[in-house]
Amino acid sequence: MARLISREYGEFLRRQAHAPLTGYERACNTLGSAASRMLPLKPWQSLEKKYQEAMAFSHLRATPQAAFSLAVLSFLLILLVPVVVGLVFAKVTAGLVVLSAVFAAIAFYYLYDYPVHYSIVFRIKASSEMVLAVLYMSISMRISANIENAVKFAARNLKGPLAADLRQLIWDVYMRKYNSMSDALDVFITKWKVENREFTEAIYLIKTSMSESTARRNSVLDEAVRVVLDGTRERMKHYAQQLRTPVTVLNAMGIMLPLIGLVFLPLIGLFMTELFRPAWIVAGYNVLLPMMVYWMMKSTLEKRPYSFHQPDISRHPEFRRKSMKDALVASLIPLPFLAIGISKFIGSTEIFSDTLLYYSLLALSGVVAGIVAYCLLSTRRKLKIREEIVDIETGFTEALFQIGKQLKRGMPIEKAIENFVIGMKDVKVSKMFEEVLYNINTFGMTFEQAVFDREKGAIRNYPSQTVDTIMHAIIEVSKRGMDVVSDAMLSISSYLKDANTVEEDLKDMLSETTSTMSIQSLLLAPLTSGIVVAVAGIMMRMLLSFEELVEKMQSDLYSSGPAGFAGGSMLESILNINRMIPVHYFQLIVGVYMIEVVSILAIFMSKIQHGEEDIMKRYSIGKMLAFATAIYAVIVVLLYSVLVSIMPTLVAP
Repeated sequence: MARLISREYGEFLRRQAHAPLTGYERACNTLGSAASRMLPLKPWQSLEKKYQEAMAFSHLRATPQAAFSLAVLSFLLILLVPVVVGLVFAKVTAGLVVLSAVFAAIAFYYLYDYPVHYSIVFRIKASSEMVLAVLYMSISMRISANIENAVKFAARNLKGPLAADLRQLIWDVYMRKYNSMSDALDVFITKWKVENREFTEAIYLIKTSMSESTARRNSVLDEAVRVVLDGTRERMKHYAQQLRTPVTVLNAMGIMLPLIGLVFLPLIGLFMTELFRPAWIVAGYNVLLPMMVYWMMKSTLEKRPYSFHQPDISRHPEFRRKSMKDALVASLIPLPFLAIGISKFIGSTEIFSDTLLYYSLLALSGVVAGIVAYCLLSTRRKLKIREEIVDIETGFTEALFQIGKQLKRGMPIEKAIENFVIGMKDVKVSKMFEEVLYNINTFGMTFEQAVFDREKGAIRNYPSQTVDTIMHAIIEVSKRGMDVVSDAMLSISSYLKDANTVEEDLKDMLSETTSTMSIQSLLLAPLTSGIVVAVAGIMMRMLLSFEELVEKMQSDLYSSGPAGFAGGSMLESILNINRMIPVHYFQLIVGVYMIEVVSILAIFMSKIQHGEEDIMKRYSIGKMLAFATAIYAVIVVLLYSVLVSIMPTLVAP
């Protein structure tokens, strides 16, 4: 007989079943499954077990066989398709085969490791909610000593992977997979114990606090919050120490040395023209090397124990307002720069020209201007919203403390709020409590209506998830009397202060690393890139000034008999100045690499400082790229001009 389920659970299952698949899940379910049917592709036993564990942990909707088949199929396609096309057009070269093999190997490794990598990312994203989860559960337990309500309260107010896990626990209890929420939490603790010991210890303390007296329970809940905060601080301390060496190595091996090595390319290109064609340099420096730098940085930062609170601006009315004007303006800005710059050197056969060098710099600057414009224009409104929410949440902690203290003295809540508003007018959140007071006095609303009324509720204009969550908890407590409200406010204020203190400590611990990365992106990378282009330009100009001498030597050798003819042919095959990479193309290669490096550093600096906030990533890219490109362009123009002026005889065209 079919098992009866509740309407709510049926709706939950339907939402889970019809949730949109990710791109990887779609690829596995189509290409991967098709490949596994056509070819006997099956992962070995240990890999299959690893895939199954990772997919089950992260709720990835794919099978181990489809995941492995997708990796193999991608390797074969990327390796064979370019070679087959080359054979058709008779353009197969050793370089094409090597490049295809390199990209095929990268694609295979990425897809082969993706299920495990996705599981790691899932853990990291979930860990960013762990402190809040413990705070919310502790707050709920202070209101009512019911562990099921505590889990519901946390699941309702969290949004990431951890919220999904908690919601699943609730449904599993409802469906009698577990006899009680206590049993379900035992399984939950086992799942997360390896990843975050202090989090599971805090959950265990919260669970066991149910059997304690009120005073003892509050003490245990305080201990749970202290455990998770102290553990987070300790983990971040070790991480900050371990991060210094990888960042230094990455700076040397991934950024500085490759840039310095570029200065020798024009000289090496004289003798190895086939190997140092522009296409191969672009593939190496603008594709493969940035991918390696990104992967190295990503691998290092993925071990970061997330803990920063990220303001949620999705509830603000302005958040969903999308403006096509920003994207349109950003896309139009590069067009005149590109039209002027590219029209000058496309089709040109000149290897070196001061004019072409500057026009290529103009084209590059135009592209950067477009990127910067989009990053800054698309974030300017949201940044303002974010700053408002941060100000609200910062002042909210003090508001709870001040109001809670006055309630503790037996003061009515209206008078306590009035005193806070008068004494803390400069605090942004005081406006919210001023509206609460106005609703109570003018419309005769209850405290709950004054805060959450759909039309006049004060919370409407303060779209902070943290404030909303805490106010709901306080409203719930207020039904039990003002004495309980005052205790709850003081306890919540203490929790939030401790969390803010830990957050500031973590920022201090990582300040050295972020300062190093900031110097790399804003100064070292553009400065080194500019010097490389200027020095390489001077070298090319000097070599071209010797072209007549080389041609005269070849002419003399050709006219001096068979031995001289052989020497002239050898000299021509070894040294061919006319086949050097043109200076304007060289500048574009270096400039694009500089843009990529600065963007990568900006992304990861934002991750270290602000977590996974997309707004801050885009803003960091725009701000740092504008500054770095300005330095790069100034260095190229000034240094090249200075070198030309002090070596006029050597570099005369």
